[in-house]
Amino acid sequence: MQRWQVRASSLLLAFSLWGCSGPGPIRSVSAEERPKPAPAVVLPNHARETAQQFAEEVNPGKRKKARNADVEDIKRNYAELLKTPTELGFVSSEDLYRNVYFHARKSFVQEVSEPQLTQGIVKELTNFLTQAKVDTAPVKELEALKPVEAYAKAQQLFAGKVDSNLLGYATINGLLDGLKDNYSVIMTPPEWAKMSEQLDSKTFGGIGIYIELDRENGNQLTVFEPIEGTPAYNSGLLSGDKVLKIDGKTTAGVTLDVAQTMIRGKEGSQVVLTIQRDGEVKDYTVTRAQIHSITVSNRMFPGQVGYIRLRAFGRDTGVEMAQAVTRLKAQGARGLILDLRNNGGGYIDASVDVVGEFAPNNSLVVYTIDRGGKRREYRSQNAGGLGIPAVVMINEYSASASEITAGALRDHKLATVVGDHSFGKGSVQQLYPLDITAQGESPRLKLTVARFYTPGGSVIDRQGIEPQVVVDMETRWVGKVEKDVQLQKAVELLGGTIK
Repeated sequence: MQRWQVRASSLLLAFSLWGCSGPGPIRSVSAEERPKPAPAVVLPNHARETAQQFAEEVNPGKRKKARNADVEDIKRNYAELLKTPTELGFVSSEDLYRNVYFHARKSFVQEVSEPQLTQGIVKELTNFLTQAKVDTAPVKELEALKPVEAYAKAQQLFAGKVDSNLLGYATINGLLDGLKDNYSVIMTPPEWAKMSEQLDSKTFGGIGIYIELDRENGNQLTVFEPIEGTPAYNSGLLSGDKVLKIDGKTTAGVTLDVAQTMIRGKEGSQVVLTIQRDGEVKDYTVTRAQIHSITVSNRMFPGQVGYIRLRAFGRDTGVEMAQAVTRLKAQGARGLILDLRNNGGGYIDASVDVVGEFAPNNSLVVYTIDRGGKRREYRSQNAGGLGIPAVVMINEYSASASEITAGALRDHKLATVVGDHSFGKGSVQQLYPLDITAQGESPRLKLTVARFYTPGGSVIDRQGIEPQVVVDMETRWVGKVEKDVQLQKAVELLGGTIK
């Protein structure tokens, strides 16, 4: 599969953007949709029994709550746009709104009732108008309308009281909120331009940091890992830091897409992050640099236990992973750890390539089911067959492609899963250019169109992957060997030590 596929007016996103997810209950999968039996895993005689025994004999830990199990409202902050409405970057119109409505009704992964969509519109317009200091009482008139009629009525009710483009933008946001899926959003032209630039380049101006919305703390923007050797790391930022402001602008209600674009910028420029840590608030001024997105690193632990850290599933991850595996096996590795902790995902292709280092050719890695019940399979294309016992490590920030990889290795009994319950992001987004209006630039609609299933038929979305060996640990200690008890356990299971 190509990483980017243009189909009519849509663009398939095969990566995770680190966020919060989860429409309603997953519909059952029919017998015809069940995965085909996976090919038998063929390992060399000296490794086959050891790997199989290792994968089956570990004691499963107590199940933990999936971090992505429930959808919480994100209260958007319109303060900056209300000060300068032109920063929105596009002209809102009823035609554009109807286009979003059409895609949401036709292509969203599941059926959503009209009243639910209207409820989302009413709630978001109330939020927007409250911030604009406009009387919200007239919003109640929308409650009895179909969502397709809400845009025109809102414009009529609040004509002259607030900027019409911002009012339309808030109405679209509310419509999408009605889907109850935080991955389905409208991206303004500035947001999309920045994201596109970042995705198409191996290097970018940034500070070298991974961020997440803390679901258990009101969707607070949080650092879950600075990359060693980068400006963020050298400035003293730590995993678990709460990002209260970016260049003085509050992060309350900010989406991850927007937060990433705010943090990244021209090499040599500075960004100020207001950080809360252990109850204290401090500004960190960080100078942006060229960040090269190398996704794989490796080392060997005593006892000939190979270790591969995979930070993201990028364009070159498959090649980097193959090189790391070859290097460690050449050094005599008798076991291998694949560390996917704090890895928010990436390209589907990359996860298929990674699993292909472990599994035989044509092994089922993952499949998707869309709204119409259409199934699409992704199968490994490498010769595969690692030949040594393996452990795959996950935690609460392992999402999307990380969960695909861990689920496939678990289902094929190629590795034992160690760590903490994963995030539970198992959905596919598609980009729709909303170019039906000639009035200026157009925004993009990012819409959830399908869900992932592991080879054995397990749902990933809102369920996550449960480790076979559960080890609780604060995410800030990932990679800090002396305090990384999850890593210590993984090395121990493979007969090695960390010293």
